[in-house]
Amino acid sequence: MLGEYAWGAGALAYLYRQLGIASRAEAKGVSGCLTLLQCWIYDHFPTLRPSRLEPRELERGQAGAFRWRGTAPRSSKRRDAQMLAYYRQAIDSLTPQSVSWTPYGRSPHLTVRRTLYQGLLRFAEIAEYYDPTRCLRQLGYVQGVPYPPERPLVVRRPASTLGYSLSYQSVYDSYWNNLGAHSVHLDLFSTPIRRRPWEFAENYMSWYIRHSHPHILSDSRPVDDISDADTVSTIIF
Repeated sequence: MLGEYAWGAGALAYLYRQLGIASRAEAKGVSGCLTLLQCWIYDHFPTLRPSRLEPRELERGQAGAFRWRGTAPRSSKRRDAQMLAYYRQAIDSLTPQSVSWTPYGRSPHLTVRRTLYQGLLRFAEIAEYYDPTRCLRQLGYVQGVPYPPERPLVVRRPASTLGYSLSYQSVYDSYWNNLGAHSVHLDLFSTPIRRRPWEFAENYMSWYIRHSHPHILSDSRPVDDISDADTVSTIIF
């Protein structure tokens, strides 16, 4: 059995899998712990927060979702279309300055050591790879080229959601329970951010362009022409 925080790891593994399925061309919805996803969006993107929800201090023992309270407006086809257009414009207009890069503090890993865990998260038969080197700026470190992920044994990602399959050769609960041997040593991998919270290493953007999906980038300029002042969509998406 997984050790402490296993319920959180299981919820995250299941959400990762459902987001993968939802990315298929024929997908019409998404499941999983969407409250977790919403809170992550609200924490990192202030311009995407609903106007009726305001952050507030948590009482001891309360879940993070309690920082956001309010009533969502009644849904309608007209309003849904308006909100879709609004959010698309808001995302297209994001800049590095409009992102909260360290919403949990500059060094959350010092409070929650398991943040640095690197390996597979498991929920029943579902296993998903977790790697903090892919989100170093959230930990207050310069983003560099992440470690290569563990390769799955079986991968099937068709247009249909029904045939989606992803499995690994082995999933060891002992990895999760032996944090010291399966965690990232930040100071050996990167350096703390000194200037701007969206800093990245010199070779990061060239790696990112090679491994990303060009159709979601905001422009097609050569990587040498992209600076840290450009829109967020060329940096983190």
